[in-house]
Amino acid sequence: MILEFLNIALFCFGFFILTVVFSLFRTSKNIIFDNKNFSKNFFQNLFIGNTNVIKIKKLLRYVGILFLIIAISGIKTGVTVKPVERKGVDIIFCIDVSLSMDSQDIKPSRIDKVKFELSRIVDNLEGDRIGVVVFSGSNFLYLPLTMDYDASKLFIKSIDTSMISSRGTDIPNALRTSAEAFGNDENQQKMIFLFTDGEDHSDMPLDNISYLINEKIDLHVVGVGSSKGSLIPLIGKDNSFVKNDKGELVVSKINLDFLREISLLSNGNLLRISKSEPISDNIVDIINKGEDSLISSFEFSDYEHKFQYPLAVAIVFLIFSQLMLSGKRKK
Repeated sequence: MILEFLNIALFCFGFFILTVVFSLFRTSKNIIFDNKNFSKNFFQNLFIGNTNVIKIKKLLRYVGILFLIIAISGIKTGVTVKPVERKGVDIIFCIDVSLSMDSQDIKPSRIDKVKFELSRIVDNLEGDRIGVVVFSGSNFLYLPLTMDYDASKLFIKSIDTSMISSRGTDIPNALRTSAEAFGNDENQQKMIFLFTDGEDHSDMPLDNISYLINEKIDLHVVGVGSSKGSLIPLIGKDNSFVKNDKGELVVSKINLDFLREISLLSNGNLLRISKSEPISDNIVDIINKGEDSLISSFEFSDYEHKFQYPLAVAIVFLIFSQLMLSGKRKK
């Protein structure tokens, strides 16, 4: 704000100085009534009245031009934060980023298919707040709840299986983090969409988080992967695949039984991402059927324009400079 004001001030001052210099230069070149051609009192004798009024009129005109330049510059003041109220649902996308999500039984890969579907979902949202939790052996809130859909798509695009170094899959703790990301608003409709292939290496039973989900949050599960399964490629290494401790290739398959058990925590839906049919339309329908409630959010407003004040001053000075009588010319 200070930098912008200084730029405007320097521009106005420079333009004003150029205007004054040009006016003085033109006056010095075209002066008629100087002491070389006429007596000192000749100019005063041409008019009845005070000739200083002419100087005052010129000063008013210059001041009016200065304020007009300030107004044209579009002076603006401070950034403010204003509350915005919208109706919608709070949504957390809980995304599995374990190595098994690189499997290519869903083309181009499980994780890429999830990102594609998420982008399509975001494109169809309006008034809903969305957040993202990513998990593998550990988890974290990757994107807090926001209504900025453009920023959300950038975050979603950058998701990959290298985000978390700890390997394995801990779904219960990821759901706990997702539930806690909503905050303490009891009246807001909340939804979690869990995207995973269902492989879980956690020792925590689902009952430990059921109290967070039941009745307060709608939990919907999106299974990613085929029943046949596929090998897990090692990204960056051609024709290399994940092996277990015995040196055997690991085949990753979707665990539908476990996913169904998760979906029953809140009587949610169990969906599948297939090879061809999109799942985004189904998820958008679920969101739209959710009970809308009031969301109080805050967003930065633009700078407040103040051009009208210097413009009003400029108009007053310019009008006075024209209306002031400078005297009558003697006959």
